[in-house]
Amino acid sequence: MKEHGNKQRKQQDLTADDFALLFGTSTEEVVLHCDDLIQKGDFRFERLSGAERDKLILNILKRIDSADLSVSGEERKPEWEKGWAENLHDFINSGYDISELVPKYFKKNAPVRLNRDYVMPVDPDFVLNCTMVFRNWLFKKYLKDFGSIYEFGCGPATHLVCLASIYPDKKLYGLDWAKPSQEIIRLLAKHFSWQIEGRHFDFFAPDVNLHLEENSAVYTFGALEQVGRNHGTFLQYLLKASPGLCINVECISEFYNQDYLPDYLAVKYHTKRNYLDGYLTRLQELEAAGKIKILAMHHQQFGNMYDDSHSYVIWKPKKILF
Repeated sequence: MKEHGNKQRKQQDLTADDFALLFGTSTEEVVLHCDDLIQKGDFRFERLSGAERDKLILNILKRIDSADLSVSGEERKPEWEKGWAENLHDFINSGYDISELVPKYFKKNAPVRLNRDYVMPVDPDFVLNCTMVFRNWLFKKYLKDFGSIYEFGCGPATHLVCLASIYPDKKLYGLDWAKPSQEIIRLLAKHFSWQIEGRHFDFFAPDVNLHLEENSAVYTFGALEQVGRNHGTFLQYLLKASPGLCINVECISEFYNQDYLPDYLAVKYHTKRNYLDGYLTRLQELEAAGKIKILAMHHQQFGNMYDDSHSYVIWKPKKILF
């Protein structure tokens, strides 16, 4: 693609240093945990400017203002049932090819947000591949010392597949409100002999009888966006369950700086879709009250064209009698 005046856009490439800045860590850690993925991937991109950038921003505004933009919440459960059922169908028909578990919302050949700007990747799977690098770093850095790991809102279990390949000896649990998710996990356990189990769980009505194993960690990965402001019951569940570590990889609206146009647009999109709201603020209140300890939090300035979906907060409950 060319800019106005037939001038070629300048290609850039994400390096280990760049990933370190995105993740909020050191280059040494990224190389240690992810160098193989970085070396074999194509992380080239071209920064959008001029008329191309203007057109993209206009399309984002039109999308935000459109009447058919869906809103998160309990009423969307049938959509997730349908979506994960499609992944289940493709997974079975492919002869259990785990690449068929990648959610359909990973769009190919689309612009993305990067460092409060918009870029066009060279590789159609740029967002997925960057997610894989980030996921490897996150899981290897924070989850190595836990015997059991629970993913809440696991969907088609792509993150659990990654965990099983890194930690084959750990006990893994995938929790989701959609039945196809649990069937996917049953098939993964059967065909790959992984220690993985699926269970039903609803963020809006947590199962108080679900007890976590000793030496366990929990995480969410883009799942809490669906609860909007209704995250109180799930947080209360986690406080009582008292896992050793909690990781939330989410769109965290408190991180955006609305003095920057891309962040301003992200907040408008986030608000219109009723995505996760006030979660980090509530965690900070709980820390001030002595109920939790926040270990790390970081605005990862990367995501699809609408929002930064890979920001994170890492925390743990303090041992308190309820």
